[in-house]
Amino acid sequence: MKKKAEDLSIITRIIIFLGCVLLVIICPLIIQIGSLVNNPTINVLAPFIYVLAYLLIGWLAWSFLKPNLKLPQFTRFTSDEINTIFKTVGLIYVLNFIFNLLAQYLYQATSTQNQKNIESLLSINHLVLIVFSLTAAFIAPFVEEFIFRGLVINYFFVNSNWWINVILSGMLFSLGHASTNIVSFILYATMGSVLAYIYKKSGKIKLSIAVHMVNNTIAMLLTILTIFGVLK
Repeated sequence: MKKKAEDLSIITRIIIFLGCVLLVIICPLIIQIGSLVNNPTINVLAPFIYVLAYLLIGWLAWSFLKPNLKLPQFTRFTSDEINTIFKTVGLIYVLNFIFNLLAQYLYQATSTQNQKNIESLLSINHLVLIVFSLTAAFIAPFVEEFIFRGLVINYFFVNSNWWINVILSGMLFSLGHASTNIVSFILYATMGSVLAYIYKKSGKIKLSIAVHMVNNTIAMLLTILTIFGVLK
């Protein structure tokens, strides 16, 4: 039986969190390595092994998070919750637009390094494009929210000022997204903090997961359209 955060030492909590983050970071290497091997069977299996590995990481993070949750998490969405989800998605896209303009002005950067990494993965072949896109849209939001919102909010600075672990969540989320300049770092940190805020305020991880899922789905569709030359 998994223990609650208060039953774990701070070192143990840090190790659990960093272990989950490390697994998430190295997981895409399964696809990259599989695409480099001159074996059609491995080329086909690698994306599916990636999905399985990602699901296992999500299960592991959930097993550490679940003992710390006080409210029922995956209940039916209310109309107020749906309104909150779409208002939050809108806020995130407004902030992204502002930060992207700033990045273009300061660094002549048209996209973040994280976005370039995703486009590189999607360009490997059509199978990878389909599997990775579906994973990013429907699995990654669960995994990343369990880790960067669930574990951070419940493991660190629980009894400190309300906003401290919200900001910490945003900063750690940004560190995990290949930020190469201060603007892209603030962009992902802001997004992470917004997600942490709605999770901590509601006590329900499903809200930040839903926002993350809508955001990623839109982003993946735009990325695919860009790769195929529909958007420029």
